[in-house]
Amino acid sequence: MKYFLATAALVLAACAGAYGATFLINTETQEMRQAARDRKTMAWLRTEFNLNQAQYAAIQNLHSQFLQECAGEAAAIMAARQRKDSPGEVAGLEAACVRAMTNHFQKTALLMSPEDGQRYLDMVLPHIADYDNRRAPASN
Repeated sequence: MKYFLATAALVLAACAGAYGATFLINTETQEMRQAARDRKTMAWLRTEFNLNQAQYAAIQNLHSQFLQECAGEAAAIMAARQRKDSPGEVAGLEAACVRAMTNHFQKTALLMSPEDGQRYLDMVLPHIADYDNRRAPASN
């Protein structure tokens, strides 16, 4: 419990970073640069991938669900590290986290047009290929 707030903050930062990994890559328009400066990842996503209101609402809902899942997985990883579980057990939890992020990104892409969905995956998936679960994927 001593590290709960720090762990929770780390989890939320990792989840937000996972979802917004790509906004550091492409800041072509003034609106996207402003969204990046303001850390408004969803605004950037909406603009960059030409989302209509229905797509945007569905992606926001998906993102909210993913944050809960991600928080649970990150807490499990942190708990395993604190308990000094075997490296294999920790690696298994970390791999599950990467699979969850990949799945989330793929679900998000399916809510976009096929072209924008593929472009989105091309931007975000490389950021989680070597994700080490110690920082947000955008930092890798």
